[in-house]
Amino acid sequence: MTVSLIAGTLLAQWPQLRPTNASISADRVDHLYFFLTGLTLFFTFSIFMTIFYFMIKYRRRSEEERPPATEESLSLELTWIVIPSLICVFVFLWGASLFFAAARPPQGAMEIFVVGKQWMWHLQHPEGQREINQLHIPVDVPVRLTRPRKT
Repeated sequence: MTVSLIAGTLLAQWPQLRPTNASISADRVDHLYFFLTGLTLFFTFSIFMTIFYFMIKYRRRSEEERPPATEESLSLELTWIVIPSLICVFVFLWGASLFFAAARPPQGAMEIFVVGKQWMWHLQHPEGQREINQLHIPVDVPVRLTRPRKT
């Protein structure tokens, strides 16, 4: 009874457990994060269960008992090299696509020039307005922060 009550309370509060999205790519980054979390939990559980199974199956019952010599299996070795490599490539490509999508400003973004100094930021808007250590932008206007061009 109490477990279902706790689960119901958590499910009712699920929207409050996650912060509101601060960018348009937040949902896609969350999906990658949840995929990585699920993948980690899956492999952690699988490896633990495999170790536990082999621990029970191949335990030594006496000092005279020796396990048989293991044989090399090329197909097994290739399998545990290829599958993790493919998973890593998949996760890398997914993360790289998210990075490049977030790094690319939308068309027509307002360009603001930024120069970083040791103790401050100099910012200049297209209209000529300058700011130090603060950035004020209009609501719902895409912005691109760039370095001033050297002339």
